[in-house]
Amino acid sequence: MNRIQDISGQIRGYKRPLKTSVSAMEPTLIAQPALSLSSGTLLKDTVSLNLMPGHLHNTRRSYFPKKFSFVHLHRSVAYLKHYKVGSTAIAGFIIGIFIIIVGGNYWSSRISAQFKPIAIVKPSMHTIAGLSIAIPHIQLAQELEKITSQQANLTVGSQTIAISPNTIRSWLIITPSTNNVQDYIQVNTKAMESSLLSLANQYVTAPVNQVSVTHTDGITPSGVILAGKNGTSLGDPGGLSAQAEQSASNLMNAKGLSFNTPLNTVPFQSLTPANFPKLLEEDVTTNRLYAWQNGQLVNTFLTSDGKPSTPTPTGEFHIWTKLTSQTMIGPGYVQPNVPWVNYFDYSGDAIHGNYWRPASVFGVTGTSHGCIGVEVSQAEWIYNWAPIGTTVINHT
Repeated sequence: MNRIQDISGQIRGYKRPLKTSVSAMEPTLIAQPALSLSSGTLLKDTVSLNLMPGHLHNTRRSYFPKKFSFVHLHRSVAYLKHYKVGSTAIAGFIIGIFIIIVGGNYWSSRISAQFKPIAIVKPSMHTIAGLSIAIPHIQLAQELEKITSQQANLTVGSQTIAISPNTIRSWLIITPSTNNVQDYIQVNTKAMESSLLSLANQYVTAPVNQVSVTHTDGITPSGVILAGKNGTSLGDPGGLSAQAEQSASNLMNAKGLSFNTPLNTVPFQSLTPANFPKLLEEDVTTNRLYAWQNGQLVNTFLTSDGKPSTPTPTGEFHIWTKLTSQTMIGPGYVQPNVPWVNYFDYSGDAIHGNYWRPASVFGVTGTSHGCIGVEVSQAEWIYNWAPIGTTVINHT
């Protein structure tokens, strides 16, 4: 007995239902595109239909439909209604997991904010302009000793001087690291230039101009009252600056340093009282003081200058301070109310009035501790005539 089985649905473009003749006794295998009998969804591969008497079912591999149908949703809802206790437990489990995750994240952020991670200390990096070297902090003192104790000298003209370790140390800048791991030593070339120029300038001298006078009193002879002397100047100051730049590497390597600069001669000039606005000339031999103004002799004074044991210093000086009256104190004497004081050196020697000596000593002999004493009235005239800065020349 044969029966006809209708298979509903359209398969790959077939528009008419597919009919299959099945024997009641023999199973028949029909290879056709697979069709889900429950949902009508077309499957990917073929299936084998096992058609036995009274049975019609499909045997297929594990395939899944391309989309979730409403039948699946309906079955899922029915399952949850049937198994209420189990469903509630699963839902509670899922909610618990969610709470644990959210709570864990919250408390983790709170703890992280309170406990910061330990920072890894790395040697700090510095960018330093100019020549510099990096030194481990524990070796800094040893490196400085090596640099500053190296042999160094400066030759100025024909004179050579040693450069001290303290001077070399002043040429270095120490930049400590922030973590006491690595320090930096830098050469300060500007300090080198300044220091070298300062040392060299010790050998620079101003010329001493020669001064000659003409006397007509027949007491003080005419001639040179101040001998001239040549001065010196640095021949190439810029050369020391260049040498400082070039020697920076040798300084850091402690290979020894040598600098030099020539000296030029600055010749003196020959002058007369006409070259001075005002000039005071003291002849310590004849005990005479001459006041010159623009080359003209305007006054002459008898003096009592230093005695042989405390002579009046000779040379060129300038009045640097003035006092109308002063108590003078020195070795073995205290002299109050000394009038009209004009100090011309920084050793305490001055031109001043002398009221405690008899008039007979003036112009004859020296009685002072180095000062030039004149009668009080004449001292007042000098005080008012000679301002601070007036040149004083004492000679023999």
